[in-house]
This record gives sequence, structure tokens and C-alpha cells, in this order.
Amino acid sequence: MTRILTIGVVAVAALLLSIHRFGWGWMLPLSIAVAAILLTVAVIDFDTQEIPDKFVLALIPFAAAAIWAQPEVTLLSRGIGLLVISLPMLVMALVVNNAFGGGDIKLMAVCGFLLGWQNTLFGFFVALVLAVAWGIYLRATGKNKRGEPIAFGPALCAGVFAAMLYGGRVVGWYMGFLSL
Repeated sequence: MTRILTIGVVAVAALLLSIHRFGWGWMLPLSIAVAAILLTVAVIDFDTQEIPDKFVLALIPFAAAAIWAQPEVTLLSRGIGLLVISLPMLVMALVVNNAFGGGDIKLMAVCGFLLGWQNTLFGFFVALVLAVAWGIYLRATGKNKRGEPIAFGPALCAGVFAAMLYGGRVVGWYMGFLSL
């Protein structure tokens, strides 16, 4: 029961954050649909350490719709976003055993197209911070031993959602801070 309640609270929070960020514009239904898929992916990956392809494929129409809903993100930015994280993840997965799963790589490719390259980098940074914090918690509580993998998908999903909502603002602030 606690798990269902937690998922429900996260879903309602995602809805309210989407309404707060996008109002009643075209990005609202898109962000709600993406949030629902990401939440599903996060729960499945948390349980199984696998991201089913059908959920990554389900994101593709929404990534395509984002071209129209967010015209300020250029096709070039989306194309770079498709590769900026997924390609290094693929290389690491080929070089380092169990570095990343194929689902993580495919998820970041589609989400990179959805977000554009700058927001993809921001989302991945958020995911890394969350995953490290979660790993420290698991290790400190004895729930994970050295060398045991942890699901990275939930952190990726949270980072992607954060980037979809606030990535543009954070990246804009950061670039202004650096005078770029």
C-alpha cells in the first residue's frame, strides 16, 4: 500500500509541477504524458533493472511532438541531444562491463531528442547527483554491497523530467552567470 501511495504522490506532484511550469499550453499534455511514461519506466527499472523497449518507443511520438510544442529547441540541438549522452554511455557499456544497460542508453537517446543537447546535459547531471546520493544511502544502510548494480533508470527519469520542466531556466541562468 505504501508503494502505491508513493507512486500516486509522485504522479500528482508531476501533474502539479507541469501545470505550474507550462500553464494550460501545448506543453502541458505533452509533459503529463512524458511524466507518466517516465514514472512507469522508473518503477519497472527499480524492480527489475530493465527498461522495456516498448516504453522507450512510447516516448518517440512525444519527442516528435516537442518539435512543434517547443520550437525554440532547434532540430540541430535535438539531434545533438540524441547523441550527447547516449553515445558516451554506449561506448562505456562496450568498454566497461555492466556500466549501463541498453535501456538506459536508448532512453537517453530518445529523451535527448525530446530535450535538446543543453537540457539533456542538465538532466543527466541531475540523474548523476540523484544516483550517487541513492548509492551512498544504499551502501550506508547495508542494502547494497560493493559491486552490486543499482538501477540508474529512476535517476535518469527524474533528471529528464527536471530538465523538461526547468532545464531551460537553469541552463539560461548558468550561461548568464558565466557570461556566455
